[in-house]
Amino acid sequence: MPEKQPRDKCGVFAIYNYRGPDHAALLTYLGLLALQHRGQESAGMAYMDGDKIKQFKGMGLVEHVFPRKMLLSNQSKTVLGHVRYSTTGPSLAVNAQPLVARSKDKTGIALAHNGNLTNTRRLHNKLLREGHIFHTTSDTEIMLSYLFRYRRYGLKEAVRKTMAVVQGAYAAVAMDGEKMVAFRDPNGFRPLAIGRIGDAYMFASESSAFDTAGADFVREVEPGEMVSAGPGGLVSDYSELVANPTLCVFEYIYFSRPDSILGGKSIYEVRRNVGALMAERISLKLDMIIPSPDSGITSAIGLADRLNVPLEWAVHRNPYLGRTFIEPTQDERELAVRLKFNPIRELVRGKKVAVVDDSLVRGTTARVLVSLLKKAGAEEVHLCITSPPYKHPCYYGIDIPLTRDLAAPGQSLEDLAASVGADSVTFAELDDLYQAVDSKQAGLCSACFCGIYPELGKHSGKVS
Repeated sequence: MPEKQPRDKCGVFAIYNYRGPDHAALLTYLGLLALQHRGQESAGMAYMDGDKIKQFKGMGLVEHVFPRKMLLSNQSKTVLGHVRYSTTGPSLAVNAQPLVARSKDKTGIALAHNGNLTNTRRLHNKLLREGHIFHTTSDTEIMLSYLFRYRRYGLKEAVRKTMAVVQGAYAAVAMDGEKMVAFRDPNGFRPLAIGRIGDAYMFASESSAFDTAGADFVREVEPGEMVSAGPGGLVSDYSELVANPTLCVFEYIYFSRPDSILGGKSIYEVRRNVGALMAERISLKLDMIIPSPDSGITSAIGLADRLNVPLEWAVHRNPYLGRTFIEPTQDERELAVRLKFNPIRELVRGKKVAVVDDSLVRGTTARVLVSLLKKAGAEEVHLCITSPPYKHPCYYGIDIPLTRDLAAPGQSLEDLAASVGADSVTFAELDDLYQAVDSKQAGLCSACFCGIYPELGKHSGKVS
């Protein structure tokens, strides 16, 4: 795998056959705003105009890409939306999703994808040998190419056949002039949920997007499932792919919003439980617990409650800056942290504090935050990370640096603490995560922590 900077995944929001008082494009806009944390590079919508597919997309945040006039004038009842942060293919306008493949008569297929294919290079070379011309550098175009190739079988069957070819992580939604199909890889690495508003169905990467759009959460799309929304309503089917479900544990730790439901579990409750469980390994005499805004808040509540130590909001966060984890360069990440955080000196001066954060990847945020707190007069600064040490790259939709660029590998806890300027570092253990989620190890992908990568889904038959 090529060396890349750490990047977030993507967010998908779609609505099929909406006939309510609002505009489907406006509801999609609201859903994408709720998923903005999953991708900040570009945003786009594909929508039906009669039997033709049109699209509107651009670089930047959702509120900047879509003008109000476009949202209120769009009369389409079926819209497919996407927010992107690149994991395969650079941050270019041409890679913004949804991607659309059209026939001469302007009919075609639109696709929005969250995840990362693991057989991209092989399929890319195969398609090139067959004469395919690529218009993007995204692995999503490979999926779209196969969907378009098999479209004569109908969209659902095209999805089934495409799933037999691609490998890796994908939670995706495709649409043509008749149907919309949501589908998930057999491992279920990436989340995808079903919602409903009136007689219209929705699909989204997180259930909280339905709340924003005024819809009801129905259930999650199961691993290996294909859910079709069409004139006959909602129809569920499964591919012939077989795998053990391995939902990405990082969704619970970091990516999903605390007001979302994932795997039948409240993200908020899972994170609070991890903080409480982590308290068993902390014997420090502390004056206060400080959450790292905003990623450490929920776990800090659980930790402070279990330790019976005051929780203080001693670090102010500038709400107008994005996540430092997904900034493009190291210098920009460090500058973003300094611009984002500012300690309250009167609270921390002379105090022994523990800062709670959800993960330690490069150590950028921890290093700068510890420095800021000590300059503000904190006597001791201890780090409590509510996930295990991040030691291995992810190939399933989170673009993390190579092992040598991560903070934790090859260092003792004492050396790691010294490298970020902290007095100590305490990590949660994998068992804490499994217990908080109430899941056995087999139900979650934790390869980024343990280095054991799940076996990808295999097809039980041959696809032509």
